[in-house]
Amino acid sequence: MNAYITKSNANRIVKRINLSKVEIEGDIYKEKNRVLNAMFSKYEKHELLAYKKLMEDPEAFMNEIYEKIPQHEDTFWWVYEENNPPAYHSHPTCSRLLSNFKNYKIPTAIRFKGIHRDKNIETISLKELNEEEILKVKTNVINYRGWWNTEGREYYIKDKAVFLMHVNNKYQPEPRIRDITEFEIRNSGIEDMNNNDLKEIENKINQLIKESGAYYHESSQNTIVLQHYARWTNNAYGNKPFPSNDTGYTDKEIREILKDYDKRFKFPLKIYLKEYYRRKNNPELKMDQKILEELGFVACLACRNQEHEQNKDPQSLRGVSTPVADDLLDGIDYESDEALEIMLKADEYNDIAFWEDLNRY
Repeated sequence: MNAYITKSNANRIVKRINLSKVEIEGDIYKEKNRVLNAMFSKYEKHELLAYKKLMEDPEAFMNEIYEKIPQHEDTFWWVYEENNPPAYHSHPTCSRLLSNFKNYKIPTAIRFKGIHRDKNIETISLKELNEEEILKVKTNVINYRGWWNTEGREYYIKDKAVFLMHVNNKYQPEPRIRDITEFEIRNSGIEDMNNNDLKEIENKINQLIKESGAYYHESSQNTIVLQHYARWTNNAYGNKPFPSNDTGYTDKEIREILKDYDKRFKFPLKIYLKEYYRRKNNPELKMDQKILEELGFVACLACRNQEHEQNKDPQSLRGVSTPVADDLLDGIDYESDEALEIMLKADEYNDIAFWEDLNRY
């Protein structure tokens, strides 16, 4: 039996692979491309090739590539951070296939309530706390999450001023809470395209490759920095020094170029390449239910409810064509933790495995 998944959860499958250990051969695009090979690290290439294989042949992906790694630990910074299993959808009309994802940061004054430090509470890290203090943070967050789910969320949605009154009266935080940090990934992308126009995707990829080459030669500074560190764009979002920096430019100057390069070329290319793989091989993101269950997916509750209604009403929506998002950013499923990965990392590929790989260059 076939089932459907979101683009977010397709990415989530690939994110569970230890990409620093797996060896995947193949071309990222139609054929070997010198610009793409110079742009992406081995880790990034493996991520793209794994996604490509998942779109081409899910069963082969499962047998040849997939090797689950432990999921990230709860940081106790966000309301929704539990590692719930992703969902597959038996109905292509399920509303959750195109749902936005929204999360809310735990107020710092509540998270660290009862912990007294000389330094500014906003700068405290869990690594600086002892076991008793860490337990206090976790207790504070668990208590707040419980209140949010039973009362706070409803207050917040209806009237933020009323929410602030209730949260400040209940927790008596110091300093008082004046706003809540929201994080939302909407179901919108770089630009809308006709879902069936693969040629348009190809044109966009070709254009970005050409423009990235022009950017490389735009100035001697760009050329020198990208010769050394095109694969190091994740380092642009942190404070680690660039190793063997004999470019003649400071780390700050290198970071500015890499951020611009990443924003204008690398990040969009990764999105368009994945979209190219999907539209060419599996536009509906339809996979065998048994494979998805082996990958840790569970049946969507909304789909089960829809099935229950259909059993009552023979004139159901069964047979309606599959709607797939016309944009290139991943629609986030309610059960997905893909958004959390984005929030918890300054850059989507800034992790230990990536650093180990980069050090080989």
